[in-house]
Amino acid sequence: MNDTTFTYASFIQQLDPQLVQQAMALIEPAQHIALLAHEHPDGDCIGSALGFAHILRAVGKSGTPVCVDAPARTLSFLPGIETLQTSLGDEQFDLVIALDAGEITRFGGLYAQHQAFLDRVPILNIDHHISSNGCGIVNIIDPLAAATAELVTLFQQQAGLPLNQDAAQCLLTGVITDTNSFQYTSTTPRTLEVGAALLKAGGLPETIAKSIYRTRPLQQVRFQAAVVANMQTSCAGRLVWSYATSETLQTTGATAEMDDNFAGMLRDIEGVQIAAFFKSYGDSDTTSLSLRCAAPYNAAEICVRFGGGGHARAAGATIHKPYQETMADVVAVLKQEIANKDNA
Repeated sequence: MNDTTFTYASFIQQLDPQLVQQAMALIEPAQHIALLAHEHPDGDCIGSALGFAHILRAVGKSGTPVCVDAPARTLSFLPGIETLQTSLGDEQFDLVIALDAGEITRFGGLYAQHQAFLDRVPILNIDHHISSNGCGIVNIIDPLAAATAELVTLFQQQAGLPLNQDAAQCLLTGVITDTNSFQYTSTTPRTLEVGAALLKAGGLPETIAKSIYRTRPLQQVRFQAAVVANMQTSCAGRLVWSYATSETLQTTGATAEMDDNFAGMLRDIEGVQIAAFFKSYGDSDTTSLSLRCAAPYNAAEICVRFGGGGHARAAGATIHKPYQETMADVVAVLKQEIANKDNA
């Protein structure tokens, strides 16, 4: 399909017009723009970075998507995935757009490697996490958005930027993966309208669903079986948790990116209200926590206590302790959360 600049009437002023104007004031004079996806990337941050890069290239700018960690193989279908870099290289960028995280440290090794540069370069921050404080001189943050890709699409619409099929495919991937195909409670009428706009521009949901949800390597199935075998429960089945380590990867032949949404898998067990997945790969003194909660529990509030953040229903944290110690600490907090609600 040809580039489109159609605008849905309901999208007008969904974002603060002053913020859109300020963001465009950063973008218009910039020629070399880096688009950062956070560490341990998911479909939303990668889709947003690649999608925005396609939009920028359509107006004659150099857009370079960057993520310190390799994305999952299930995202290999994304147009432009081969342009993704793992470093800012010689730092020849006049603008950075930081996507899907509101704290610069969430971009992991990119910040560690390029701290001086990132401390001085202009940053436009676009994010939808409720725990975000903003890391840019312009911050477009809307926790009501189901995905950062939703916000990027709204920005494209309000700014009158072109939207070609490649951009639409990447952004639709971000929306679909962060809503689990529009199933999560974060999905709003606006989210569906954004999805419609992306389909009209050429996005193909079947391609996304086939790669993300309907194709699994054998090693990933074995890995999932190991995680299920490690599973423990408490609080009459309302709390469930499991873990994976470097040994789990080695035994099953899986790779680290194959553990995507395992916390969601645990959360889908009947009767579960809180599900936690712990993983520790490589550095035995560092553990990643993924948390999924049903109402009335708030995953973001819990993860903030451990230095993380996210959404009310899905959040995470990186904890600098061995996984056994981390599990003991976090599970104790989760049990207390359930006890507090029971006694309220």
